[in-house]
Amino acid sequence: MRLLRSVRQVRSSTYSGNVPVHAISMTTGDELTLESGLEHQLMMRPDRDRRVSWLVAQPFLLTWSPKKSHYPDLLSEGIDGRVTVWDARPVEMQDIDFTRKAEQTAKACAARGWEYRVFSGLSRTEEVNLRWLSMARREQPWMPAATVRLRELTRDSDVTFGRVAATDDGGYLLSTMWHPAWRGDLELDLAGRWGEDTPPAWAGAQS
Repeated sequence: MRLLRSVRQVRSSTYSGNVPVHAISMTTGDELTLESGLEHQLMMRPDRDRRVSWLVAQPFLLTWSPKKSHYPDLLSEGIDGRVTVWDARPVEMQDIDFTRKAEQTAKACAARGWEYRVFSGLSRTEEVNLRWLSMARREQPWMPAATVRLRELTRDSDVTFGRVAATDDGGYLLSTMWHPAWRGDLELDLAGRWGEDTPPAWAGAQS
């Protein structure tokens, strides 16, 4: 899978309804050129999933007749070797033509033992939360020590964002909190609204 490269040049034009997005992937350590903001939403989810080991945008061209072909939007490979091929399309734009392409793509993927999925988008709240966490993708020098303190502080089940903020006189705990949240070590409800009463919970043991 790591030999795959994008097979389609994504460009913006006068009559194009999409605006290309150049996104840095933490999974690949490189730039992925995506066709739209919806594809960027799609990419952000597996990019923070540590079970995913590789991502490729516009990974191949599938052709099943002289005039029928399709470029899937994204391919992800898991650390277990499982491959998922993705298309990003809003529900209201999943017309007959797209449905036929999706059916052919799903059939071709199944023949190779791959999974095929259609991504229709995130809720507005989930998108904002995910974009916020994406700003904390890189670990900063002060974070290992601050994470130890953060784990000690959040041992109690009644700890909230407000209590973390009240204890954080230097700003290091709050800025550190978002990095393990991005990694999934700190569990937050992406579909919910976060505030002072939001409880941070560590994945697995509460320690």
